[in-house]
Amino acid sequence: MLSQFKRHFFSGLVIFLPLSLTIYFFHLFFLMTSNFLHPLILNQHWVPLPRASVRPISFCLTIVLIWLLGVVASNFMGKRLVKWFEAVIHHIPVFRGMYEAIQKMTEAFFGTQSPYQSVVLVEYPRKGMHTYGFVTNRISGRAFGSSETYLCLFVPTVPNPTSGLLVYVPESETMLLHMSIEEAAKILVSHGFVALPEGATGKR
Repeated sequence: MLSQFKRHFFSGLVIFLPLSLTIYFFHLFFLMTSNFLHPLILNQHWVPLPRASVRPISFCLTIVLIWLLGVVASNFMGKRLVKWFEAVIHHIPVFRGMYEAIQKMTEAFFGTQSPYQSVVLVEYPRKGMHTYGFVTNRISGRAFGSSETYLCLFVPTVPNPTSGLLVYVPESETMLLHMSIEEAAKILVSHGFVALPEGATGKR
């Protein structure tokens, strides 16, 4: 009876755990998004609203606001306004670095054009062990006393691929993966439960 209970329990856990974590992350997204306009809607006195409806309304209005920002940023005047805003931020020493880092990571996973050029496997943290690296740039190896091209790699952490390490590796010591940034991110977030496709690897 105990072995049967364990078998059924773990079978249910396989279904329950990904479902509950997905709901949990959607709940976090809802709370984070709705917090943006929550104080403003809660303290407004123009339209009487039930307290329970404040957060859902804040969430919906924030989604609409994000969409409107995308619409504005897509036209000529909007692009000029965004460039002016970023030029102002670039003159703020501490805030500038934080904004640029978050902007690059957001563009990497949600933008139409990712700043990452490709995905590679690199031997890290030691020989014989491989991890994912996102290619951000190719540079001359003269800075390292080599005539070979070096790759600037962002090595993400698991399960949060927005943090990680920046390393410089000779291009010949990496293995190109024929897969997109999104496919690699899925493997990282899943802790490797999403398998690396057999045809994804290929020597340079």
